[in-house]
Amino acid sequence: MNQKGEIKQPLLGILGTVVVFFIAFGIIVWFKAGTFIPWAGEIAMCLIPFSIIIGMVWQANYPAPATSLTQPLKGAYLLFINMLVGALVAGWSIKTVGAFVVPPTPPLIFFTIMTVIMTFWCVVVWGCWPASGIKGDHPAFVGFGTVIISYAVAYILWKALFNFDFMKGAPFYAAFMPPSGAFNAFSSLAFFLTALAVILAWVELDFWPLSLIPPKAPTFGKQPVWGIVVSIVVIIVSLLIQWFFVNNMGMDVFVYTLKVSICLIFGEFIMLLLMQTSPVQTVKQPGKGIILIIISIILAIVMYHLYLWFSILIAGVLPSGPPDYVQELWIATAMLGFTFPVIAIYTGFFNFWPLTEPKPQKE
Repeated sequence: MNQKGEIKQPLLGILGTVVVFFIAFGIIVWFKAGTFIPWAGEIAMCLIPFSIIIGMVWQANYPAPATSLTQPLKGAYLLFINMLVGALVAGWSIKTVGAFVVPPTPPLIFFTIMTVIMTFWCVVVWGCWPASGIKGDHPAFVGFGTVIISYAVAYILWKALFNFDFMKGAPFYAAFMPPSGAFNAFSSLAFFLTALAVILAWVELDFWPLSLIPPKAPTFGKQPVWGIVVSIVVIIVSLLIQWFFVNNMGMDVFVYTLKVSICLIFGEFIMLLLMQTSPVQTVKQPGKGIILIIISIILAIVMYHLYLWFSILIAGVLPSGPPDYVQELWIATAMLGFTFPVIAIYTGFFNFWPLTEPKPQKE
């Protein structure tokens, strides 16, 4: 992303992070915990899949007339489109997946999280294939096709792998009848969030060392071969990481999901989107990726304590641990449910405006 303003990285990323936190925290303070986690979190997360398409696939230049607009009008226009699609998706999700049970239930929220993960997976790992392979020169087909595929895959995996039988005593269960998949829902969610963290860490490495193969064997770098190989490696690495922390170290699976997977993802978002890999943009791989991963881990620890402090400041001391994991859910929702959409919108739609506003030319 080429910036035209006078502020350069890493100062741009640091100031952008301050702006993002100011906006996100300014929104979060209006919600009580009982409303924030189910309603606000669910609706905000419904914005994320399409924001990925607008920012990463369309590069904020589609739909028309986005490419001809200047900031902040361009960002406002794209935000309006994103909110419109997100509202439609939220209504569809609550009606079909959630069976109109309100407030949004954990199974529905887990499904929505899966749509975010699968959209990232389809865009980053699979390069929007097969939509891009069918009609790659048509942005609408690629974008909407990828969203549809992401939601379809998320739904299939949610039905097949997520088991909510342990929630049979909950009031919503009889009306909702969530899936009885192969694994405990918390374990499945932990795995897929770990997979997203692994994918983003690999992006920090520019997919090294697999990226060394396509120049010598071009077929390896084409879809679907690339997507299959990368996905297999991601699955294996994710299983090993989760086994180490949950089975070997004995961490509670949901505490692991927050403190390891979600916090690491959040740190990676800061380094990739806000910092744009600064201050190591010119360092060669794998050194660049290793440094970025280390910084992301440090940020994960810092961000956990920042959001924990903020949760106490806003909502008081919330119950932690089983059976409800209220504190963990609040922090996870604040991080990925609210702050990440702000990061994606601010960096992708508004291009760091007004920090990147071009300096007026002298006459």
